[in-house]
Amino acid sequence: ALTDLVLDHCGIESTAMSHLCEGLSTLSTLRVLNLSWNSLDTERTRHLATVLRGCQALTDLVLEGCGIESTAMSHLCEGLSTLSTLRVLSLSWNSFGTEGTKHLATALRGSHALTDLDLG
Repeated sequence: ALTDLVLDHCGIESTAMSHLCEGLSTLSTLRVLNLSWNSLDTERTRHLATVLRGCQALTDLVLEGCGIESTAMSHLCEGLSTLSTLRVLSLSWNSFGTEGTKHLATALRGSHALTDLDLG
């Protein structure tokens, strides 16, 4: 079963992200997901957040340089708040600002497994 999926720098378009998320929703064993340097606008992030709710084995989520802004971050946080096994979260090189950071802080309140948070 697939446990690690790294698709950084792939230029994933909106339609492709929708299809990718459909596939990801069936991967209950997924532990590592890296979508760095792909554009995650509000629509794509909404799809991803839906998938994250079902990824209960996910331990590492890497979304560096995805252009995640405040509104997109609010959607992402809806999914993040359900990930009790998440240990590593890397969101560096995004521009979600103060509002996005507030959403993130709220989403991670119950994340007792989180040991590595990179916002750099």
